[in-house]
Amino acid sequence: MLNMPDLDENATHNDDTPQNQQQAALYTTIADWAQLSARAAENLGLPEITERFAFLIEYTDQHAKGWHPAPSEHTEGITHAHTAETAARTVLARYITHLAEHRDDYQLWLVDSLSLRAYVWHVDTAEAHPRGLRRSSYPASAHTYREAEIPPHAVEIRTPLQIHRFMDHHITP
Repeated sequence: MLNMPDLDENATHNDDTPQNQQQAALYTTIADWAQLSARAAENLGLPEITERFAFLIEYTDQHAKGWHPAPSEHTEGITHAHTAETAARTVLARYITHLAEHRDDYQLWLVDSLSLRAYVWHVDTAEAHPRGLRRSSYPASAHTYREAEIPPHAVEIRTPLQIHRFMDHHITP
């Protein structure tokens, strides 16, 4: 068994090192551990993730009335995960990372009051829903499930403070 590395503040805290470098060291430790854990899981022959989830990412801000599709081609699609909650966290984190890495492209859109949310549907469950009986002309998609008013299986929201904290501390490679 692999143990998660010690992540208390003392493990990476050094008064002489800037906070962003301390955080980068912490993230590197976590990434190394995750990679090692993934290799160990492969060696154990654990089954691949086979659950499919449709996702849709939306935004709102102080000037928007309601939620709207977020910009980019990374805001809708199908992903694989063990649970809807994991899928929601993953796609939202991936989208915010995309925004941070392409900050200049979204400069006018990234306002201080920006909130994001990810809706996630388990594809097989949504297809089996009474309103989810799809016609052959409609492929499985988050928009199809949303229009059919099928409730999502998970919703993940990031507040303006959470988004800006992540973006301020994002270290580009």
